[in-house]
Amino acid sequence: MGNLARILLLSLPLTVTLSCSLDTQTDPGEETTVPSAAPIEVPLDESVPEVTELVKGLLAKARAESKSGLPRGELGMAYEVNGFPDAAFASYGQAELLDPDEARWPYYQALMLAGLGQQQKALQALDRAIDIDATHASAWMWRGTWSLDVGLVDQADEAFKKAEALGLAAVAKASQARVRLHQHRPDEAVALLEPLSREAQYPSVFQLLGRAYRETGRLDDARVALARGKSAQRLTWQDDWQDSKRTYEVGFQARVRHAQRLLKLNRTGEAKQSLRSLLEERPDNEVVINTLASAYVKNGELQKAFWTLEKALERPPVHYTIHLNIAPFYENRGDPATALAHLDRAIELKPAAALPYTRKGLLLQKQRRYEDALAAFESALRNDATDPHVFFYAGDVEAILQRLPRAIQRFEESVRIDPSFTLGHLNLGLALAKSNRLEEARVSLDRADALGTHESDVQGAFKHLAELEERSE
Repeated sequence: MGNLARILLLSLPLTVTLSCSLDTQTDPGEETTVPSAAPIEVPLDESVPEVTELVKGLLAKARAESKSGLPRGELGMAYEVNGFPDAAFASYGQAELLDPDEARWPYYQALMLAGLGQQQKALQALDRAIDIDATHASAWMWRGTWSLDVGLVDQADEAFKKAEALGLAAVAKASQARVRLHQHRPDEAVALLEPLSREAQYPSVFQLLGRAYRETGRLDDARVALARGKSAQRLTWQDDWQDSKRTYEVGFQARVRHAQRLLKLNRTGEAKQSLRSLLEERPDNEVVINTLASAYVKNGELQKAFWTLEKALERPPVHYTIHLNIAPFYENRGDPATALAHLDRAIELKPAAALPYTRKGLLLQKQRRYEDALAAFESALRNDATDPHVFFYAGDVEAILQRLPRAIQRFEESVRIDPSFTLGHLNLGLALAKSNRLEEARVSLDRADALGTHESDVQGAFKHLAELEERSE
């Protein structure tokens, strides 16, 4: 079946919209009241059968164990993850009053309050949780985060240090650097972040480092760090109390999300088992088909991945991603004509998608059909001009065709979209060098070198540039 690394499947996102209006009579912003004898109920007329069955079972348990807090808390978790936030908050309040020695119930209330922007009340609820259990590292991370939000900088620093001591080392260290920036001590933030950026190369760390560099006047270093942290995602960490809610996610889509999480966590065996069960239930679901094929590829079972996609082709209507994902299998089997036919079919089914054109262009480039490849890349760019890789691929073909001005333009466009795209800077430097624009070439290669990836390629390019500079003297 060819090289595992060359099988690149498109994973489809699964989008689920939950109701989070929090506009019913139960207001999470209000103080928790003494619970009634009865657990909280919600209308289930429009819920999927799995949710209805789960909630009814938990309601029955809560009624049967009316003096126990655990069933109310379980009901709250089920309500929260299945789209009933008001009922979830009220149920957590009941659980806390019935079971005052369980830290999770005020903890969950705190998270919901913070989600509404009520950090002061969230801190009050969180303190109740910490008073019960001060060993949960995530609670201290949230205490630090929300304290910083409301200007309690010293308290935030203490909380982050506590979180670090409890095991959340990287995220707590980065958060301590955030505190230093709030205290206008950027040099100390740099001292914390520079070693951390070598050990934990997360976008959020580079974003903080870039900000710290900028505030110390190191603008070139700031530009590089900010480029490497371009996604600007929030600092996150593992929270087993939050993860425990996922047990109560039910319904087909929830089970697919769970399988996708298992795959992301490299729990491939469990993911495959879950996905096979889902596929039996809905054999035409393209998300399940593609995710199962991805699981097989990840586990080195390429033949099973291929037959999963091949079987899907027998059940029309076939989603365009099935054609898209089976194409590389045929390419690796030495059958580029069939691969190309599947890519063309994907384009026919979804002409507005960019990825089928990109994959087609790469296949045509391997066949040295350069003008056809370039036309495919241009079609991809017409559909989506935000992917730096497509500009890079087009520039590569232009360079092969000795159209250097056009290649330079494409490489420049790739790094304009993504300043952290090392290969874009590298090929731009090589194209500029070939055009005898040696000073500009060195600037591009310096930028590639500063990004700290593809080191051997970058050093090879510098060596080539040095030879050209020597000849020009």
